[in-house]
Amino acid sequence: MPTKNRLRRDNMIRILESLWLNPFRSRADLARELRLDRSTVGVLIDRMVELGILEQHADDSTGPKGGRPPILLGIVPGFAYSLGAELTYPHIRLNAVDMSGAFLGERDIPVKNFGPQAIDTLAVEAARFRQSLDSSFTQGPGLVTMGVGVSGVVDDIEKKIILSDALRINNPLSVAEPLEMVLKVPITMLNDAQASVLREAGLRKKQELLLAQVEFRPGDAVEDIGIGVGLVIRNQLVPGRTITHLLRPHGMSSLNSREGFIQELGRSLALVANVSGVDEVVLAGDVEEVGDLLGSSIVKHTTRAGLSHTPVIISRAVGGSNAVASGAAYAALKALFSSLNFPLSAS
Repeated sequence: MPTKNRLRRDNMIRILESLWLNPFRSRADLARELRLDRSTVGVLIDRMVELGILEQHADDSTGPKGGRPPILLGIVPGFAYSLGAELTYPHIRLNAVDMSGAFLGERDIPVKNFGPQAIDTLAVEAARFRQSLDSSFTQGPGLVTMGVGVSGVVDDIEKKIILSDALRINNPLSVAEPLEMVLKVPITMLNDAQASVLREAGLRKKQELLLAQVEFRPGDAVEDIGIGVGLVIRNQLVPGRTITHLLRPHGMSSLNSREGFIQELGRSLALVANVSGVDEVVLAGDVEEVGDLLGSSIVKHTTRAGLSHTPVIISRAVGGSNAVASGAAYAALKALFSSLNFPLSAS
């Protein structure tokens, strides 16, 4: 691709990403944010409107000096969408999110066979879900990417599950390969807590947030408690391995009571909050029984440099049952934009 056409395409993708993150803004807003000449932005937007990618809306309000209201821009519904999946016990949850911001629907699929078969089930069900949606996406690329949130330890670079007690996977297992073979779109993978914190941060409009995902699997032993942590700093997801060593300090695995485990978990989360500087910790998952105990433990052990015993805010997740799948869909779109490989013609 000639350099001029490549630059044109890249700038169109930047405009598209900006409107995906913050819809309904003017040409002037986009020019300032992207540091592009206003005439350049105008030409690119006119072309994207002509291609059916963007639509224009008249702003009903006027500025303090009056005058003609600006024309606001948004992504056309039905242009493109992302799939998100939550892969955990005892089901797979799929959802689809339009780039214009609309929630397109979800499906729950029971996992009858754990282990590698669960990935095959995900690939088949994702293809079926896509087939039910594609008839509404005739003008644009339709499905552009998919994100998968997994209960377990994942390698987000190799896109493999390293270990998942919930899915009974004990050896590295590729997730992207079978999905990309069936769907023909790029796959993004992260653990369920990372997906949830992205969803929560977006809903709360927060750039710093810590989320703890608690799962009680069948059994009463401490080993049957699944813990995941997601951390967003300056609007960027912190890789899970960066904070894993803070989550389970030495001696925590030897605790034989649920209450003792939860109290020590609170101490560990307080340590993560102190190190990262976040001012809010969100509790998600199966926290009905232990939320108060966990929250009080976090508050007890939270301090700030120069301030004596200043606790963080403890809150419950508001993302609902599709938080992991929605967060995974969001992460996949973000990764696709970052790569500048969005399927967009600049002709």
